[in-house]
Amino acid sequence: MKRKYYPNNWAAISSCPASYFPEMLYEDFEDWKIYGYQLPSSHFGIVRVEDMDTGKIEEYTYKSEHHTKQRMKKEMVKKNTRVTLATMEGVYHLLPNPLDFNNP
Repeated sequence: MKRKYYPNNWAAISSCPASYFPEMLYEDFEDWKIYGYQLPSSHFGIVRVEDMDTGKIEEYTYKSEHHTKQRMKKEMVKKNTRVTLATMEGVYHLLPNPLDFNNP
């Protein structure tokens, strides 16, 4: 099954002169893009699941907290996965294997 094509404006952006893109320091870029992310107001969060065996990454977006929690419960049962949850409150990196403090 062929995936739906989402049009983009890469040709228009690549043909723009360099003066349209002001230079900035890496620290400013990092603060803007990494620490200043924003989710649309219509979405609650993004769940990113990485399979540690195959390296395959899947991302799921949810508009409600309830559905996000359902996905998190489903993914945390699986072994050898790394789950990242991004909400407007923060970014959380989770592993499905709980720490066992009784067995060093």
